[in-house]
Amino acid sequence: MIGRLEDKTDPFIEAVTADPRWVLEDELMVQVLGFTLYGYAFGLGRIVNLMDVEDINASVAGQLAALGVGPQYAQGLAEAAFECFTNEADQSVYSQLVNIGHSHIASEDLSECVESIFQNTETLREQLQ
Repeated sequence: MIGRLEDKTDPFIEAVTADPRWVLEDELMVQVLGFTLYGYAFGLGRIVNLMDVEDINASVAGQLAALGVGPQYAQGLAEAAFECFTNEADQSVYSQLVNIGHSHIASEDLSECVESIFQNTETLREQLQ
């Protein structure tokens, strides 16, 4: 099942990381990608592939680690994204990022979702300054 999920999520990750704006060393950008990816993967994993949450978390963490994100950091990010997504009271920016990814599960063209990684990173960076 993880392979079927990653057949769908890999092109999204590849499109983001192939963009010249992608910077692995930018922690904020990695977080935006991670939370957005989680929403996309969770929707595909649960709704389309009927996967367990643990397998979805492992997939997302593994994909982030494959990019060069520390494995423990990647696992923690996946777990935090799950908590954001399942807590209806959570209206944080992280929850919003998860929901952005989730809203694209039926999209054939992920260019809008890819662009959101860079736009949301810049928006958040401006808000943090």
